[in-house]
Amino acid sequence: MELKELVERYQSSINQVYRRVNIILKDKIHSDITTDQFSTLHYILKHKDCTSTDIANEFGVGKSAVTAQINRLYDKGLIERKRDERDRRVVYLYVTQKGLDFINQTETAIFEILGKYLSNFEKEEINAFIHSLEKLAKIMSEE
Repeated sequence: MELKELVERYQSSINQVYRRVNIILKDKIHSDITTDQFSTLHYILKHKDCTSTDIANEFGVGKSAVTAQINRLYDKGLIERKRDERDRRVVYLYVTQKGLDFINQTETAIFEILGKYLSNFEKEEINAFIHSLEKLAKIMSEE
């Protein structure tokens, strides 16, 4: 199989899965948050003293796009902002209790829904797929 065909198959598949997860998130779980916003919220939870620059670098998007997401998450009461005491220009982002509850409820629903899809695969298939995806992510992040 040619590299071009493999890349096209990868892109098509990953885009379909991403769109379906976005639809599931909007239609069945929370209609007022996108997959990107949820990913950002989850990143803030996992990375203490996180800034919008950290998020932009992690997701490879512009700072203005991150600022718009941060504003939406803030307006929903899911995150809070705190200025650095030593350098007032630096703003750290933290998940609020409401945001933590939101993440927990959303993850429970996502796991339940995606679990139904994953039940169509053998455990070995799932582990091989995840291992391959993690390997690809590692290789790409090292460049």
